[in-house]
Amino acid sequence: MTQSSPVAAAQLPQWRPALILTKLAPPRTRHYIHRERSIGLLRPGMERKLTVLVAPAGFGKTSLLSEWKKVLAQEGCAVGWLSIDRDDDDLFQFGAYLLAAAREACTQAGEPIPCGLKPDPLAPADTMFAELLNAVLALPRQMVLVLDDFDRLASPAIHEAVFRLLRYAPENLHLLVAGRGEPGFPLSYFEARGQLLKLDAEALRFDSAEAQAFFSAVSGHALSAAQIEVLLRATEGWAAGLQLATFALSATDKPDVFAERLPFARRSVEAYLNENVFVHVPEPLQTFLLQTSVLDRMSVPLCDAVTGSSESHATFEWLMARNLFVRPLDAEGQWYRYHALFAEYLRKRLVRERPHEVAELHRRASEWFAAQSLWQEAVRHALAAGDVDRAAGWVEQCAMTLVEASDVRTVLSWVAKLPPEAVHGRLRLRLAQAWALALTMQTVAAKAVLQAVEDDIGHGRLPLTEVVRVELQAVTALIAGLSDESELSLEMGRKVLALGPDTGSWEEGIGLTTQIFGLSYAAGFDEVERLRRTLTLNTGADTPIYAKVYRQSMVGLSLFVEGRLGEAVQTLEDVLRESNARAGRQSAASVLPVGYLAAIHYEWNDLDRVAELLDERLEMALQSCSLGPLIGFCVTLARLRLLAGKQDEAYRIVEDAEAVARSRQWLRMQVACKAEAIRISIGAGDIGRAARIGHDLDGLVGQKPATLRGSYLETWQRFQVAHCRLLVGRGRPALAVPILQGVQAEVRAAGMQYLSAQISVMLAVALHSAGQRAEAVQAMRAALTYGQANGLQRVFLDAGPAAREILDALCLQQDRLAEVEPWYVRRLCAGFDAPASEPDAADDQAEPVAASRLSAREVEILDYVARGLSNKEIARAIRVAPETVKWHLKNIFEKLKVNSRIQAVRSGLGRDLPRVAERPVARS
Repeated sequence: MTQSSPVAAAQLPQWRPALILTKLAPPRTRHYIHRERSIGLLRPGMERKLTVLVAPAGFGKTSLLSEWKKVLAQEGCAVGWLSIDRDDDDLFQFGAYLLAAAREACTQAGEPIPCGLKPDPLAPADTMFAELLNAVLALPRQMVLVLDDFDRLASPAIHEAVFRLLRYAPENLHLLVAGRGEPGFPLSYFEARGQLLKLDAEALRFDSAEAQAFFSAVSGHALSAAQIEVLLRATEGWAAGLQLATFALSATDKPDVFAERLPFARRSVEAYLNENVFVHVPEPLQTFLLQTSVLDRMSVPLCDAVTGSSESHATFEWLMARNLFVRPLDAEGQWYRYHALFAEYLRKRLVRERPHEVAELHRRASEWFAAQSLWQEAVRHALAAGDVDRAAGWVEQCAMTLVEASDVRTVLSWVAKLPPEAVHGRLRLRLAQAWALALTMQTVAAKAVLQAVEDDIGHGRLPLTEVVRVELQAVTALIAGLSDESELSLEMGRKVLALGPDTGSWEEGIGLTTQIFGLSYAAGFDEVERLRRTLTLNTGADTPIYAKVYRQSMVGLSLFVEGRLGEAVQTLEDVLRESNARAGRQSAASVLPVGYLAAIHYEWNDLDRVAELLDERLEMALQSCSLGPLIGFCVTLARLRLLAGKQDEAYRIVEDAEAVARSRQWLRMQVACKAEAIRISIGAGDIGRAARIGHDLDGLVGQKPATLRGSYLETWQRFQVAHCRLLVGRGRPALAVPILQGVQAEVRAAGMQYLSAQISVMLAVALHSAGQRAEAVQAMRAALTYGQANGLQRVFLDAGPAAREILDALCLQQDRLAEVEPWYVRRLCAGFDAPASEPDAADDQAEPVAASRLSAREVEILDYVARGLSNKEIARAIRVAPETVKWHLKNIFEKLKVNSRIQAVRSGLGRDLPRVAERPVARS
């Protein structure tokens, strides 16, 4: 894609969105003493879901866990490691690292890496955790994930995600969380179930034998029993204290000298380092230590660049030889870091003694990382240097490369870290932000960003070049398509292609895709065929998979809307196979064509295939699917559940889907969900509920517009069919007949054969119910003619007893069938007699979505409810006001669609608490 920057594209830094691999292994320790006692304290945790290790800095948490990792690996476990820093305080980035840790665990254990552990940049963060659970469940061995320095993460979203991960963790997954403070999710939930092992500093304190072994390993000398006693008394078994002592003390010192020279009980660590450590370092090395303290990880070339010297290699050798708080991070000895306590000490001293150097040191580090295309650290150091313009420039140069590779969440993460003033004047960065928001289905926010850009261009605050003009048109077309504005999508897609974007470019692809979507709802099927033959579809093997799937899915949609179901399935199945192979079954790309495919296979009564398509994909679909596929997915899944007699679950699916549609302002999907809820209610004989939903639907849709155009025709069709279904259900079918006839005329004019056949069946039922039997048979014949050619079954079977009566009548009147084969009608009649059941493959679908969206606090409160506590008792337990508990319970009831505390416990805690029914639940 042509850049607006004067710098040639070849000269721009190339973004390599790679993870920092040294974070996926514990730091290497030169002198480590086997901690048999501490290891023994960790062992019971393997029978539980969670181990939490909390201790102050310097107690040896990382070293102990590093040994525990080796022990577990030797015992056959797959063990993943993640060293966390504050830059990981982003849900998507944390999730990506967690998957990487799991992949590394599989590799080290000799297991093939499950497809679900491969990163999907378009997948919502929540889906990463679901994929991790599925992958671990299939693993033939125990997996342990060690999260070191977890207390550096403050994001509530991360704590919520880890809480859910643990709550639904399979038996072979164990999480070990270490830090200076407790994690921010409720440990009481796991403690009450015997799923938590919690250890503190006492588990880490060195005993006399360990202290002796450590001192001997570091200094080469043994201490007397009296010296060890003094040392332990002064340090209280603190690992960092022992390390400090080995640098400052001698084995020849007498115990009383030991006591005088160990100030741990009276002075700060900083004072001790000043008086006993730093003074032993030559002055040039002191400068090196202070200057490199701005780095979280160090290498020789990086330190040379930051310090402006060429002595870094020799300096590292000196520091390592004296065990001066430097730890290698990899086996090759390329990367190092300072001990956390020592790094903090150095940074404080740098700011105090050389404040004028801090910004320049960060700037040098930033430039070095940028030269290596290590952008995450480059941007962070640029921001630390106060050079926000440089940081924003680097993000801007790389943003569209990321967007075109579908790595849009990285773009949004970086823009969020930049000050607004650094973003405001950068047109390309703001456009990339609009692209990223649109591709993550945040179309309302994307519109706002794009409108602000257009306003600034209109007022002359931003430049408008031909390159920018093409991109503006393209992003506008995409937002229009994802917002279900099919007419605007068609108009803008045509404008993009009229501007002549480069063949195979991102803009050409978006223009083509959005034009096909618009044409599908403008009866432009012939033009779609011409576009497929004559324009570059940019669907080679190197095309970003999501872009390819989205484009080909629009072709499948066009065939579906026209009513060419067999060809639509062939197109969609082809692209699904490729997306499964390239991105994995649970990827955002793979779930995109599934909604359309499931709807067609359901119509064909191929329920096994439907179940296979939808199984365990609901959460991904809700978070990453565009409107059309999501309607097909959720409505089909609800009908599948209904066939299995799971009416409540069918309701929950459409209600959760409607909530998503409401948040994205998708009217067509809101109407589809309410229409399906009316259908479920009438089928259950609950006309009152159906009428209430119908009243809400009337208010949502409003009056008929003067003309029905674009995708709104489908919205209006669903609304009118739901209204007519309600009229028939309430015994007023004659009123439904002219409405259905009018809607069918409009649908036929738009060339929508499948929708027309659906309406014909509904019209036949209405006519039959109104006593117009001959007219009903005629309407049914029209549906059968199309249905036989396209394999329709469920539209007839789901229409109920009235449809069966009409078909039975047709069977007795062979001359009335005309071009419809008798076998087809007999097959449909036989379908009414077959028992309806949901295939087994769908029985393992994840818990109802509403229950999975309870926050950690809400689950904690629900847990207390299950134990029989009153609101006041719960309030005391979690230290809030009783009114706050009531407020939380109200939210819980709404999310779970329940009316009582007992129902909430059963629905919200599910399999976690099979004993709930046996416990009395106190009411306040």
